[in-house]
Amino acid sequence: MDMGCVAFQACLAMALRDRPRWTTAELNETTVVFWDGEWARGATLHADGSGRLDTKFDLNERTCNRLHADLVAWLAAPRYSVRPDVERWL
Repeated sequence: MDMGCVAFQACLAMALRDRPRWTTAELNETTVVFWDGEWARGATLHADGSGRLDTKFDLNERTCNRLHADLVAWLAAPRYSVRPDVERWL
């Protein structure tokens, strides 16, 4: 599936807007996406395996290109989790 970054961000935003507030889309073992009320934003998880959020980033062309395989896999089988620590970033 060939989907541009803007289209994928819109897809993620639509999927996350209707879920509980602190829901994240699990793109891979170290990268999640959350809804901040306006945009779908990316975040990496702490390397310590705690599952806590570490660094947030924008979903731009560069990050979409880097995560392309993960984005395609997520579209085929979406995975979500609820992470209360998203609240501190909102």
